[in-house]
Amino acid sequence: MTYSELISQIEHVAKQLKAQDIKALALRAENSIHWAVVDLAAMSADVVVVPIPTFFSDAQVLHTLEQSCVDALVGDWQTWLTAHTEQNKITSPSSLSIAHLPLLRRQSVGQKAYLAGTGKITFTSGSTGQPKGVCLSYEHLGNVAQSLALTVQGHAQSHFVLLPLSTLLENITGLYVPLLLGVTSSILPAEQTGLLGSNQFDPHRFASALATIKPESLVLTPALLLALIQIAKQQPNLTKSLSFIAVGGARVSEQLIKAAQALDLPVFEGYGLSECGSVVCLNTPSDFKIGTCGKPLPHTKVRLAQDGELLVKGNTALGYLNEPFTQQWLATGDLAQIDEQGFVSLLGRKKNLVITLYGRNVSPEWIESEAMAFLPTVPLIVTGDHQQALCAVAKRHKNIEHEIAKLNSTLPDYAQIRTLLLLDNPAAISAWFTDNGKPKRQNIEQDVEHLLKRKTNNFTWERQNIQRVEVPVCHTHAHFQTAS
Repeated sequence: MTYSELISQIEHVAKQLKAQDIKALALRAENSIHWAVVDLAAMSADVVVVPIPTFFSDAQVLHTLEQSCVDALVGDWQTWLTAHTEQNKITSPSSLSIAHLPLLRRQSVGQKAYLAGTGKITFTSGSTGQPKGVCLSYEHLGNVAQSLALTVQGHAQSHFVLLPLSTLLENITGLYVPLLLGVTSSILPAEQTGLLGSNQFDPHRFASALATIKPESLVLTPALLLALIQIAKQQPNLTKSLSFIAVGGARVSEQLIKAAQALDLPVFEGYGLSECGSVVCLNTPSDFKIGTCGKPLPHTKVRLAQDGELLVKGNTALGYLNEPFTQQWLATGDLAQIDEQGFVSLLGRKKNLVITLYGRNVSPEWIESEAMAFLPTVPLIVTGDHQQALCAVAKRHKNIEHEIAKLNSTLPDYAQIRTLLLLDNPAAISAWFTDNGKPKRQNIEQDVEHLLKRKTNNFTWERQNIQRVEVPVCHTHAHFQTAS
């Protein structure tokens, strides 16, 4: 689609939105140019957009709809609605469409009292399972995109959208920034890119897409960078076109960056969060320091609190739903260092969060508390920081694998337990617990990381007989086809 064709589509859909008197819409669909048109048309028509990732669990989708009070649903909703009572709030037939995506009108429950200036509400995946709505103005989104565009200008003429557009990072870097720079953005459905859900990945499909598109820029999570490194080792010609690869969503190890550089992959770590409109810091070819997430973008400032927490100014959202941000400096919850040149290095989270290699924040206490319904007498210790999937340490118990599978069926895919380490008695490992029995999570994370590197599934450690069990993936909801 050319730029002039895109403008025409945006104007047409914006008129449709106004004619339908839509105030706020929930956009739930796989990546497609139709997704992009709806998003941009809503911006033009001053309609609030609530992007909903297709990897959200059923409970998270319901929570998001209830919190955001949207009056329209656009995209892949029909199958989902068939299985939920939410369909009772639909007020129009399913024959309507907008930008080739199905449109349903919804009777919102509650009053839409958005923070003044709200244009987009992005829901984080939620460290406790309940997504939290971050209210962003279109002016703020424009400032972030413009700042990024100035920072990366001249480094790439074509971008390949790999991450879901429903995530704020790719929404800005894969749609807004290319438009500001006047470059090409290739948007394909997940079935062609290889990224299914939030952490299911098919490297063969990804390699095929690279061969077809030959992009110059990508935005990746650390886990996807690992996949790209393997492709570069086996088929180096597929990565020759790349000139700028931004990596974020979770802390990137210095070793991973070096491994990529050794293969001539132009990888640059960045850092951001939804509460700051996505990207805050970024390395670039002209301003790069390995082991850091770069310098702040031109429109923002950073400093450290006394306890080392990173604070951000000039790049903050309006607030959470019904909870405006009033502080001048936003506390990020991340511990960091800032060197004399202004490069920012992340040290870890203040709160006790697990951040997977796919950039998903998960509270281990959330999973552990959910597990009590299935294994009330067998406490779990959930780990997985900087790992591709979650692991649970537990005492051996009859039918534990079956119960974990049932637990997984209630969780979004990124929060499912994929590996079990079954011990005779975890409580006997004194280094893992405080005197009052609370887990020392840092110690456990470090030990589990080493235990997972063992080559056998049955071994002895710390006088404990340990069995490693892999738990099959549980698909908690259907994947929808992209509308044509």
